[in-house]
Amino acid sequence: MTNPKHLTKAVSFAAIAIAFLLAAGCSPSSTSLKDLASTIEDGNGSAGTPDTGEQTPTEPSNPTEPSAPSVPDNSYKIEALSWETSTNPERRQWSEYLHKIILDDWNTLLGGADDMSKFCPRYNSLDNDQRANVWAALFSAMAKYESAYSPTSRMHETTMGTDPVTGNPVYSEGLLQLSYQDVQWARWCEFDWSKDKNLAAKDPRKTILDPYKNLYCGVGIMAKQIKNKGLITVGSGAYWAVLKSGGKYQKISEISGMVKKLSFCK
Repeated sequence: MTNPKHLTKAVSFAAIAIAFLLAAGCSPSSTSLKDLASTIEDGNGSAGTPDTGEQTPTEPSNPTEPSAPSVPDNSYKIEALSWETSTNPERRQWSEYLHKIILDDWNTLLGGADDMSKFCPRYNSLDNDQRANVWAALFSAMAKYESAYSPTSRMHETTMGTDPVTGNPVYSEGLLQLSYQDVQWARWCEFDWSKDKNLAAKDPRKTILDPYKNLYCGVGIMAKQIKNKGLITVGSGAYWAVLKSGGKYQKISEISGMVKKLSFCK
C-alpha cells in the first residue's frame, strides 16, 4: 500500500520541478515525467511476462527407436558393462542411465545386500559411484541370461495364466523380462498397455520394450527385494529365475563372475 506521506512528497517535488522547467523556458513535455518520477521512488520490478523456462516438446527424430533420457555429465567414468560392444554403441547409454538412476532414484541399493560379497568382495570399501557401477554390472549380467541383451525379447510364461492388465497370457518382456501385470504392485513402472495394445508384439515403441523404462522398473523391483529380504539371491519369492538359489534356471555363479571382473571388485 502506498504511504500518503510519500505520495505528498512525490507530488510536491514534481510540481516544483515542473515550475522550475517552465521558469527556465522549457516545456514539461521535453522531459519525461516517468523519468522524473523514477528519481523520486523506484518501482516494484518488471511488469513483463515471466519466463517459465518451458519449451515446446518435440517428437523423437526416429519414432521406432526410444529416445535416451538425458544423463548429465559426471566426472566418474563408469567401467564398461557386459553388454557394451563396438557394434552396439547405444548400450553405453544404457550403462550410464543405470548408473544415474541407481545413484539418484534407487540409492537405497548403495547400502548393499547381505550377499554382496558374492558379487563384489570389496564392495564395502567402495565409494558410491563405484557401488552404483557394481549394481549396474549386476543388471547387465542378468540381462544376458534373461534376454540375451535384446530389448524386444519376449517369453510366454506358460505356468502363470492370464495377465490381468492385458487379458492375454502372461509374457516376460524386454531387457529384464518384466510383465504388464507388474504395474499393479510396482507403481513406479511406466508400462502402458492402453498405448501398446495396438502395436505389434515386438514393436520397439511399446513402453515395456523401451530399454530405459524396462531398466527403471527392474531396478526398482530389485530395490524392493533388498529392502524386504536383504539378499540378491533368494530361494523363495525370487522375481528372476536366474537369481533363484537352487533354481532350475539359476545363473548365479555366471552372473557373479561377470560382476567380479570390475577392476575395483578384484
